[in-house]
Amino acid sequence: MVDIRTEHLHINKHVRHRVDEAGEHIVWFEYVKQGEVDGTVFDDLYDQGSPLDGYGRVYAPGIPIPTIYVEEMEDALTVRQEGRVPTQNLRAVMLYDDVKKSGISQPFEYAPHLNDIFYYDGRYYKISNYEVRGRLDDDVLVTATGYEIFVDQEFGFDPGPEIPTVTDLPWPPSFPGMV
Repeated sequence: MVDIRTEHLHINKHVRHRVDEAGEHIVWFEYVKQGEVDGTVFDDLYDQGSPLDGYGRVYAPGIPIPTIYVEEMEDALTVRQEGRVPTQNLRAVMLYDDVKKSGISQPFEYAPHLNDIFYYDGRYYKISNYEVRGRLDDDVLVTATGYEIFVDQEFGFDPGPEIPTVTDLPWPPSFPGMV
């Protein structure tokens, strides 16, 4: 007989070992809904923020979440003469336990996260798909798929997400032999 709690602990242990080796993470920004304290407020007429009033889409401070792996995908659509900007798509896979411990609200539900944003490798991504997978006693994995957005274009009149800074990088500042 298989004890699913033991299996779940083994899965988390071995995946976390892989996460510790790779050291990759994303920075997650939760959308603060309209009506919440210090939340999003839109202009009644234009349905966007106002630079004079400080309104617009508001995001909570970024939360770093370790990833099992991140898959970057090229934009499937063709660049046209009309000036379409190719955007990158990204899929991040994380342990559910890490997402839950990070402080993300309602990590077991997809709907509250469809307006969230995450940051990876110098680019921002808007969530297009959020899935919780592998139900044992507790959930096992969270997969978030996003498409690249451009903060300077997307948030013209909105405060937008903060710019994450990474100061404690796991790799050396120069390659061996270049010191």
